[in-house]
Amino acid sequence: MNLPLVIAEMGRMAGQPGILGCALVDASTGLVWHASAGTPGSERVWEAAVDYWRLHDRQKLHFAGLGTLAAAVMYHANGVLAVFPCSSEPDLLLVAHGRHRGVDWLAWQCMVRTLGRLLNLPKPSPL
Repeated sequence: MNLPLVIAEMGRMAGQPGILGCALVDASTGLVWHASAGTPGSERVWEAAVDYWRLHDRQKLHFAGLGTLAAAVMYHANGVLAVFPCSSEPDLLLVAHGRHRGVDWLAWQCMVRTLGRLLNLPKPSPL
């Protein structure tokens, strides 16, 4: 993993219109690998959001006809919480907190794929 590139990309993503913050979270443990921006208490939100993903995983046979889950999006009274698969090795999710309006979620999915590719780049060798 090229950590400086991952951190830079997450900072760019967190700066997108309507985004309040985002975090890279371990899908199995809820451990936050890195977070960019956010609001007070975001750390707990990032960790807990993984449970939305786990719920789908437990019930995935019921949803099989809909295809692979591309994102889990929850529309709360004070904003939108979106969980995207980002990497399978390691198994990481990108959790985003955004406003109700002004976020281009389709563009965000493209950015998540870019971030996933950066996560799979080899670590740069020292000079």
